[in-house]
Amino acid sequence: MAYDHDDEVLPYTTIGTDDAKRMIESGVRIVDVRMPDEWNYGHIAEATLVPIQGVYSFGKALQEQNLPLDEEVIFVCAAGQRSAMASEIASLLGFKKVYNLARGMNGWANRGYPLER
Repeated sequence: MAYDHDDEVLPYTTIGTDDAKRMIESGVRIVDVRMPDEWNYGHIAEATLVPIQGVYSFGKALQEQNLPLDEEVIFVCAAGQRSAMASEIASLLGFKKVYNLARGMNGWANRGYPLER
């Protein structure tokens, strides 16, 4: 049987902007994986910045945050691509409840949700 990538079960859950906002308000941790210049332009107040450059350096930086592996964590970037990669890396590191914010900060800003600069 041929391996079909579409059937692959992703190790993380993709969530929308409204769900993310509710989760963040209830205390779920959010990690922003964009570059510092993007972060400075506007970010979610509760977020922690852990830029994703390479897989290895990001994995190491994420581990240095010492987050509990069984705690929910949302990853966000500008549009949802880098945070998807970050979500996969987090899953490989043993994080159990990983969420990727679909449409990223673009979706957040389009909703008119608060940004901190």
